[in-house]
Amino acid sequence: MFARLSAPLAALLFATHAAAGPAPLPSSLHEAGGRPDRLYVVLFSLPDCPYCVAVRQAYLPALPDDPRFRERVRIREVGIGSTRQLIDFDGQKTSHADVARRLKVKFAPTVLFLDAAGQPRAEALLGGDSVGLYGGYLEKRVVQALEAIPATRRD
Repeated sequence: MFARLSAPLAALLFATHAAAGPAPLPSSLHEAGGRPDRLYVVLFSLPDCPYCVAVRQAYLPALPDDPRFRERVRIREVGIGSTRQLIDFDGQKTSHADVARRLKVKFAPTVLFLDAAGQPRAEALLGGDSVGLYGGYLEKRVVQALEAIPATRRD
């Protein structure tokens, strides 16, 4: 069916579907009773950013499905310029924009790898995927960050 569509029309249909796609990622960075060994993979995004959509829909959803990451990784999203409120790592209300400013995020997409106290545990991942290597970079950073956070013993 799509083979007969012109490229601009197909792009419009894809963009419309992507915009209506899955529910937005949670933004609250604080988890009451959260485990100290959790890693927060936080996507910093901007509206109308196609690379942000690709990271959000194509790469981040796979992390909780991976048995190596399922128990310890939480995915969050922060809008770089948004005035929407969220709960920061310290349990205080703040805006998305204030969190981005505090963490010095100015470029979208940026993915940070933060511990339960909001401290970076791996190098930030800047930009989107243009050559098909993003998934490997993302996985490598998650593994590095988890290795930097001591796992809680579960006896």
